[in-house]
Amino acid sequence: MPSVYERQAEYWTEDLSDRGFETAVQTALRDLAWEFQDNTTSHDEPDLYLFRLVRGRRVRAALELKEKRQPYRVRWADLAGLPEPELLVVDEVAVRKLLAWAPRAFLLFCDATQGAAPYVLYSIIDLFCAPKVRVQRPIALNEPRLKAKWLLDRRHGLRCSRLHGAFAAIANYLDHGMWDDLRRVEAHGSFVGEKVETV
Repeated sequence: MPSVYERQAEYWTEDLSDRGFETAVQTALRDLAWEFQDNTTSHDEPDLYLFRLVRGRRVRAALELKEKRQPYRVRWADLAGLPEPELLVVDEVAVRKLLAWAPRAFLLFCDATQGAAPYVLYSIIDLFCAPKVRVQRPIALNEPRLKAKWLLDRRHGLRCSRLHGAFAAIANYLDHGMWDDLRRVEAHGSFVGEKVETV
């Protein structure tokens, strides 16, 4: 039987005190003169709202930020069926927060284990269509419950060497690519290891 993970109150304080990635993202957005709203201390909203003019109309996009600070346990890579360097793990609840803002919603990882291209960007459509493994583990948060995680392949996202590259990709997607993805009849994406059968 799996052990129950106890989420302690002080962990949230530690999370809030280590905001290097969030700070870097906000600095890059300011450098680019992007308007944004910081929600990083909220439990209920995506980390950031981004505001952009698209075809003369001001739109809001949601951006959730996640970090991989060290290699994951071997068990997680085994469950995902992936080499550990290609594995990214995200709480399902974090992804569900993006649904209200679909299709203008993104997940941006900072993978500190990858020096050359540490940033990995997924649109909500990528997350919806990409193959993934869902797992859950018991936690004790006020009362025992199960917490779901998604095991993602980093190769299914857009890998970027710099934050500015990730934001350029978001801008291009909001301006053009999103509409192509929504209207395309063919299967979305060519995902590593996946074979889409023709019937």
